Amino acid sequence: MSHLPDAAPTRSWYRIQAKAEPNQPTSIEVLIYDEIGLRGISAARFIDELKAMDDGRAQITIAINSPGGDVFDGFAIHNALLRLGERCTVRIDGLAASAASVIACGGHQVVMAANAMLMIHNPWTFTYGTAQDLRKTADMMDKARDGILAAYRRKAPAIEDAALIQMLDDETWLNADEALALGLVDLIGEVVALQACRGSTNVLARFKHPPDALLAGSTDIAPAPASEPAAATEPSPDPTLDTARLARNAARFTLACLACGFPDLTEELLMNTPIADDDAVAAKIERLQAIRTLCTSARRPELAADYARSGLSVEAVRARLFDRLLAAQGAAIDNKEPPLTPEAQAAASPNTSAIYAARKKRPSRPAAVKTATPQAPTP
Repeated sequence: MSHLPDAAPTRSWYRIQAKAEPNQPTSIEVLIYDEIGLRGISAARFIDELKAMDDGRAQITIAINSPGGDVFDGFAIHNALLRLGERCTVRIDGLAASAASVIACGGHQVVMAANAMLMIHNPWTFTYGTAQDLRKTADMMDKARDGILAAYRRKAPAIEDAALIQMLDDETWLNADEALALGLVDLIGEVVALQACRGSTNVLARFKHPPDALLAGSTDIAPAPASEPAAATEPSPDPTLDTARLARNAARFTLACLACGFPDLTEELLMNTPIADDDAVAAKIERLQAIRTLCTSARRPELAADYARSGLSVEAVRARLFDRLLAAQGAAIDNKEPPLTPEAQAAASPNTSAIYAARKKRPSRPAAVKTATPQAPTP
């Protein structure tokens, strides 16, 4: 994992906290309330922090409200939870979508809030290169899909393979009752009032058919009670569902990342970009280009990717590069005037009396004599 030591503190997509009560065994609660694997924070760091806090006896609860994220980080966390055995309980507080649903299936017991949702689908990615490169990526995506199927099959072996594959192809959204019936969760908990998970708006807009309540940022995603049908009205277009605009801006942003030399950051940066907003995409692209130019001008192009990921403004990046250059030179800027030497002090105060006396000793110049230029005789 790359690290930028002088950047602003990086916001993590998880939080781990231990709870110790009198006469009670220690318990650990892990909150995954953001997109998994973003901002350069990997599953390896997550697992290391959890191991450092776990004494091998603590009951561990994984609370999830996440739109998903990096599928390979999801696999790593899923496997780590499996190794915890009966000590691990997963609690779906709001949304467990995509890679977050893979993580959820790693718990020994999965409890899903009555108004929560779980979504399963095929993995997706952005790529570029030759036809051979694209074939390699497609093969890798097929293997990732096999891993996703294995995680769901282990948790819910009663689901037939053909039905499960179709659910992934269709991008299936499940409420608590449906997930329980399929065997993907073990218990249904009480209704939980929640805010939308951080960063979910941009991610949800890329899914095929996310529930309207999620797109609206509703905290209650349970089906609304039946009511009398209202008069038909012409629905206003929702910019977040303009697939043509999303595709155009996604392609535009991807090309900009490639041009700036950030191919490995394309997906991460795109997930933090409101691709339904043309102006926001243009501003993000302008920022990436400015950061690349600054780092190249400072002869530190290797820092550009870290600064792009950090979320720092262009001005903040300029200031940090300036500090780095000064540190490399081992000097600081001193705007004070240097002290004058004795010679400089003497030169700074001319002796006007001596100058006047020297001028009086000079001999006066004779007056200039003008001679007439002879004229040619007039014929």
